[in-house]
Order: sequence, then structure tokens, then C-alpha cells
Amino acid sequence: MQAFRKDRPLAIIGAGVMGTKVAWACARAGLETRLYDIDGEKVHESIARALSWSEGEEQTCVKRHLRAYPDLVQTLDGVQLAFENVFEDLGLKQKVLAEVAAELEEDAYLGSNASSLTVTPLATASGRPERFFNMNFTDPRTSQLVELMVCTQTDAATIKFAQDWAAAIGMIPITTRKEQMGYSFNRLWRVIKKEVLRQVAEGVILPEEIDKAWMLTFGTQYGPCGLMDEIGLHSVAKVEKCYEEDSGDPSDAPPDFLLEMVARGETGISSGKGFYKYPDPLFRRKGFLKATT
Repeated sequence: MQAFRKDRPLAIIGAGVMGTKVAWACARAGLETRLYDIDGEKVHESIARALSWSEGEEQTCVKRHLRAYPDLVQTLDGVQLAFENVFEDLGLKQKVLAEVAAELEEDAYLGSNASSLTVTPLATASGRPERFFNMNFTDPRTSQLVELMVCTQTDAATIKFAQDWAAAIGMIPITTRKEQMGYSFNRLWRVIKKEVLRQVAEGVILPEEIDKAWMLTFGTQYGPCGLMDEIGLHSVAKVEKCYEEDSGDPSDAPPDFLLEMVARGETGISSGKGFYKYPDPLFRRKGFLKATT
């Protein structure tokens, strides 16, 4: 099997929040990165957003290595990896992976940026399970953590490829060695997220107050609600729905207030409004962590 090569292009499929971040990380590292989305206009908007995250020589590097591709076949021509980043919906991901695999060269690897879905159903849809892996990115702009999950059919060379790719773009991979619903660290985040959503839904505390408590305790730049805005509340809701469907426990369902926000288009940073209003959210304002009177 092919080893990871810095001189061979890769394709990022899906130009949403996470797809853009992964593409930015790859281009920043000097890798030829092709970004594709069924919505061509969205790709150009995503590249503009990615460029805004860098400046100076880094911005020049991103601009040089990140390219929009209007056609899936052209995007996949000669790539060593196609990495899918569509919504957390099993049926949709399976459909996209099958379409990508049909156009992908035989020696190329295929991956999915999934946060709750297990590997086997996606690997099976890809038609090349030995060359398939799941990888869950947080935010490559602020964290080096990336989680890797494989299935029993995954070849050892595929694991090595995924680890080498992660290292090449400045990430530190940890491996969930047995398939489960969600990655190891991601399940810890899920417990926190579920409890935050419960308290907000029941009116126990305001989002900004729980974020303030988190930021004061752990010294972070945002709290759980700010992070959910970053991820996208539509994605958060879909992930919670996946957990509910897996467990059959009604308490795992996304709360009504979250679904109502998504229905109104209040999905977080990408829409300009979620738990906070953007581009000037309350938690970034001077004095947010000071005592109130």
C-alpha cells in the first residue's frame, strides 16, 4: 500500500465548517489541497474564510496550496486521499462515500470526518474497507488533537498513513482501538454537552453564565456553548439524534429549544447567531469574566 507523500495531492470533500478547517490545515502545511462541494459558490466562500485565518507567509502558503475544484472527477484525479466532511447523517455519508469511491484511484485512501458514527457502516459503503478510516478533528486552528478510529478490516498501512497525514499537518492523533458510538475523548465532550443542554433547556442557567464558569475554571477562550456555536448547532443536533437512535433513550434526544434554534437558522458562527451573536460574541468582550453587579 502507498505511504503518505507530501508531494501528492489530497481532496477534501465538503466545504462546511469542518471541511474548511481541515482544508486550511492541509494547505497551511504546504500540501496540495483540493476542496470540493456540490455547492460551488460555497467552496469559494470557504476558501476566502480560510485565508482570513492566516496572515503573512502563512496566508501566502494557504493561498498557493488551496484550490477550488468544480467537478468531482477532476478533484479526485491523482489524489492519495479523499477525506469526506458532510453532515453527520449515516445515509448521506454512505451515499457520498460510494460516489467518491467510484471515481477514486485504486491505490488511494478514503476517510470520513465523523464524530459519533462507527467505522464499519461507512467503510462498507466505501467498497475499500482496508483503505478506510474515520478521523474526528476538533479545531486545527486552536487544538492539535485529532481522533482516529478504524475497524477490523482496516489495514495496518492505512493506520500508518492516517497517522502520518495527521502529523504532517501539525496534528497529534490518538486512536480509539475498538469501535464504539463516538470517539474516546469525544464521548467525554458529549457528556458535558448533554448536561449543558439540559441545564439551559430547563432554565437552570444562562448559556453565558455556564460558559463563564467553564472559562474561569479551565482558562479557555470560550465555554461549551461557544464551542457548540463554533461546531454548528445543526451539527450538534444531528449528533445528539444519532446518540438517541443508538441508545433508544429519550434523554439522549436533542432538546426542543436546540431544534427550534436550528429551524430558525440560528446555527452559530456560520449564520451569525446561535447561543451568541457574531462576529462580536459576548464571551470575547472585555470584562466578560469580571464580576457583574
